[in-house]
Amino acid sequence: MKRKTSLLLAFAMGITMLAGCGNGNTQTTTTAETAKQTTASDADTKTEETTVTTTVAETEAPADEPASGKKEVTIAQSASFSMGFGQAVMVYETTYYANNFYEPLIKYKDGEYVPCLATEWSKSDDGLTYTFKLREGVKFNDGTDFNAQAVKLYFDNMRPMLGMSTNYGQLDMLTTEVTADDDYTVSFHLSRPYYNVLNDISMCMPRGILSAAAFNDDGSTNDAYLMDHTPGTGPFMFESVNDTATEYTFVRNPYYWGETPDVERFRVVIIPESKVAAMKSGNVDFIIGSETLDAESYKELSQSDGITGVVSDFDFVTEFIALNNDAAGLDDINVRTAIQMALDKKSVAESIYSGLRTPADSVMPEDMPFCKADVKTPAYDPDGAVKLLDDNGWVDTNGNGIRDKDGTELSFTITYPATGVYDNVVLYYQATMQELGIEVKTDPLDLMTFFNQVFSEVKYDMTAYMSYWFPYDPYTFVANMYPSTDYMAADGIYSTDPQVAKALATLGNDKAAELIRGLYTYDDDAKIQEIYTAALDSANESSVVIPLNYRNEYAVFNNSVIDSYTFNSIPNHVDVAAIKLK
Repeated sequence: MKRKTSLLLAFAMGITMLAGCGNGNTQTTTTAETAKQTTASDADTKTEETTVTTTVAETEAPADEPASGKKEVTIAQSASFSMGFGQAVMVYETTYYANNFYEPLIKYKDGEYVPCLATEWSKSDDGLTYTFKLREGVKFNDGTDFNAQAVKLYFDNMRPMLGMSTNYGQLDMLTTEVTADDDYTVSFHLSRPYYNVLNDISMCMPRGILSAAAFNDDGSTNDAYLMDHTPGTGPFMFESVNDTATEYTFVRNPYYWGETPDVERFRVVIIPESKVAAMKSGNVDFIIGSETLDAESYKELSQSDGITGVVSDFDFVTEFIALNNDAAGLDDINVRTAIQMALDKKSVAESIYSGLRTPADSVMPEDMPFCKADVKTPAYDPDGAVKLLDDNGWVDTNGNGIRDKDGTELSFTITYPATGVYDNVVLYYQATMQELGIEVKTDPLDLMTFFNQVFSEVKYDMTAYMSYWFPYDPYTFVANMYPSTDYMAADGIYSTDPQVAKALATLGNDKAAELIRGLYTYDDDAKIQEIYTAALDSANESSVVIPLNYRNEYAVFNNSVIDSYTFNSIPNHVDVAAIKLK
């Protein structure tokens, strides 16, 4: 696959991957250290267990390490950690859990950047150097020291792997050198000022720091090691996996520098189906995410005895219909506008998603940074949609129920990942378009085929998909509005998402390119805000990317075990340290 798409596919697959195998009923394996604490009678009942690997037993843990077997929770998810726990670009199953193992230098919380592995930071007057003072006394969970050399090693090794793509921001492209100024001071030196350095640094995936053990001598990732190790500074670490890879166990990091979590140990069981039954039976304590649990199942569980449901208050991702304005018929803005006017987004949010999503009136939700738009998307007006098509000559001339004009019929195919996430909304869209006189045929594809056909080959009429979620939204999404996917461009600026690259149709390619190029030129917040507002206004008016709803994430938990759960700044990421036990 072309390099220009490889990085976007990595986290796009992470968003939609629902694959998995087996069930959640296999006995968890134990580490060597836990085995030492097992009584003889306990051992007799666990003869089928297989000790796979351990990281706890490989280090000399501090004396206050928590006892095993207490304060444990079981979490259900759909997909296994089949590609291990690395930060390399094709490791997508781990994305939802990475913040439990790895930490960035700073974090985004409640609208601002706050210390994490760095305690303070500063920017040079010319905007070319960012200096971070590191937290002292921190160790990785393999017992090695966290310091400036470890940070330099990590970024020196990861920059070539991330390449020149801007999917994770421009930091790697613009960094000329990372220097360890002293044992606990590190500086990033840039080739030009960049407005979004702090956001890029705050991304746990892929900028949560791993220890030197994660890399080979040549700087490449030690993939075999990362299959069963999580060498970070976060509150938890890998302990074991059973022989069918359907149950993983993680334990507290004995060296963790922060507040001790309530949970001492958590298990992740892979349950592609039957999560509702597992939750009701008490075999599972916690489920999070609309990728893991559909809205109807959430409603059912949240209304069941002994189970509590919680919903995040942050709109962090946009679900959309993308139209290819190079397709005959869709090159007419009147057709695209009529399509958007015919969609009852409020009913979609209430009926299909049980009221758990927010109807969208802009391609990016306004509670994200820089996402102030002066122009909103066309309002729901089905009669107006019919009139708009009629007035512009799109009528059914042969009585087959499909509008046409000058020999072109409004007949299209919508392509989408066959994960089950989009099925209901696509059926609604198909039925709504039929009433409007537009034929829509459905083409659900497996994930890899979808990514190849849409992102690499750019062969589609319409797609059903979603944005990249915060913190990649809004920065990467808006940057991808650059109207060219030519990754060989001399200036190095290109879009990695052909759907979004078409979004600024009302501006035309030259003006769109000039506008988005400003994100690679300025670091003044006021100027950046002007660019975002202009881009969002054009996107909302162009009706190429038609936003349907904003996702509000949800979770359910066993309230006899768990007292509360607080979503972190990326609501679909599992934050086990935020689970408070009874």
